[in-house]
Amino acid sequence: MSWLIIVIVAQFAQAGALFLDKFLLSKKFPNPAVLTFWTAVANLSGCIFVFWNFNLWPGSRLFGLAILSGVTFTIALQFLYMGLKKGEATHITPLVGAVVPVVSFVLSYFWFGEILTQNQTIAVILLVIGALIISFETTRKRSGIHIGMLWAVIAGVFFALSYVTVRAVYLEESFSTGFVFARLGSFLAALPLLASPSVFRSIFRRTKKEKKQTEGGFIILGINKGLAALYFLGMNFAISLASATLVNALAGLQFVLLFVVVFVSSKIAPKFFNEYFTKKEIIQQIIAMIFIIGGLAFMV
Repeated sequence: MSWLIIVIVAQFAQAGALFLDKFLLSKKFPNPAVLTFWTAVANLSGCIFVFWNFNLWPGSRLFGLAILSGVTFTIALQFLYMGLKKGEATHITPLVGAVVPVVSFVLSYFWFGEILTQNQTIAVILLVIGALIISFETTRKRSGIHIGMLWAVIAGVFFALSYVTVRAVYLEESFSTGFVFARLGSFLAALPLLASPSVFRSIFRRTKKEKKQTEGGFIILGINKGLAALYFLGMNFAISLASATLVNALAGLQFVLLFVVVFVSSKIAPKFFNEYFTKKEIIQQIIAMIFIIGGLAFMV
């Protein structure tokens, strides 16, 4: 179960990264496409794995699958950031997390013939239910379903496609080979974003107002992408060792951590980060955590 420890560490990193994602979208980079582009650029750091058991040409099929994994990952990021822009981090990300293991299982079942054990099936169901409960939003601005939740569902579908596709590569090739080509695909998918005048200007021709707004933002972005890199590396390595469905189902852990971080930050530093929590919503989150903890117990 070494992959489980790797996933847990990765989920801690992702909780911090998602917290900073929401902050960056709210305060520093209001255009989601700009954050998507910089994330794809940061993903290129994964190319350092060319020095570790890397196969320069794994064949056209595996090369295509790895590139596709990277492309779908960047598409998923764009929809995730669009969702975060419209909704609260403690609700949007759990919805993404609920969609990913379900779609991963369906794809893995038909692609790899993957079948889960009884305990694993119960674990996935509990984790998904917990994530769905957390995702239901009740704030001053909105209650129930909104457009941000649609973006979250689409993001979940593309994340699942990305993870299952790269899993197919890992089954036949080394981890470094699949990881590096997927990172390349992620970057290539971000380049068309520069065709948008607003995105191009925000990246290469920022106004004085934009420069002032992003002041200090790139330092936070660096920390953010460092945490995201740790998460992504851990998740991909875990997927090379175990089922994509099981690995992705454990995303429920990050939502518990994210809720705690956001709740505490909203109380002690509301000017820095602030989300609104009703008593009903806190109870809802606690119930969801019980399902998630139960799911983790069955997984172990």
